[in-house]
Amino acid sequence: MPNLVTKTYQDLEMLLGHEAASKLTEVYRGQELYIPAPDKLSAGHNLVVLLGNDQAQRLCHYWQGNILTLPMQHKKALAERNAAIIEKYKTGTGKGALATEYNLHVRTVRKIIENYYNQQAKQAYNRLQLCLFDMPHDC
Repeated sequence: MPNLVTKTYQDLEMLLGHEAASKLTEVYRGQELYIPAPDKLSAGHNLVVLLGNDQAQRLCHYWQGNILTLPMQHKKALAERNAAIIEKYKTGTGKGALATEYNLHVRTVRKIIENYYNQQAKQAYNRLQLCLFDMPHDC
């Protein structure tokens, strides 16, 4: 599976944890955010309100005085949406209902489902591929 998150998001997630990194990117998605020094934080600062004092202090200690460009996370959001569509389709929700729910065209939903099953078939084929010229114990 391709990497769906940026280096900045990986750094945030490693430093703050998944939940706090997700909160930060949801609120400041695609924006540049100035990170003040830890001693400049007050109880009402946006970072403290959003992340809590400990997480905000950790973020400021690591990136103090820098401007952090927060990622949009388009690929990750699309992958999550597509996974949700696939799960609902597997449980019996129709393509038309999924298209309406996710504000997509039916062709787009059909393409998402088709791509998923093509990927599954490709993975199954690769697992079952015979080793014609190798010894059987090498397969």
